[in-house]
Amino acid sequence: MNEITIDCGAVENMADFHAALADAFSLPAHSGKSLDALYDYLTEITQDTRLILNNWHHAEYRMGDYSGKAVYVFHCAIRENPHLTVFLVP
Repeated sequence: MNEITIDCGAVENMADFHAALADAFSLPAHSGKSLDALYDYLTEITQDTRLILNNWHHAEYRMGDYSGKAVYVFHCAIRENPHLTVFLVP
């Protein structure tokens, strides 16, 4: 199983959030930096993967409504892809 951990303590905005995800997943520079692109990527994972987002409350506070939309994307991706689990750690 792949385990990917992201420390969201440094996330100050949407750009930081997407940069942290791109770095953690080694996404190419041309990859989309949107929730639609994130959903597409997460639903295409073919190996069992555990994504752990530490200090989520920090990112949630900094990103406001966008964090709720991100949670929704994680939820939808988990339902679509049996290889994916996501843990949001306060």
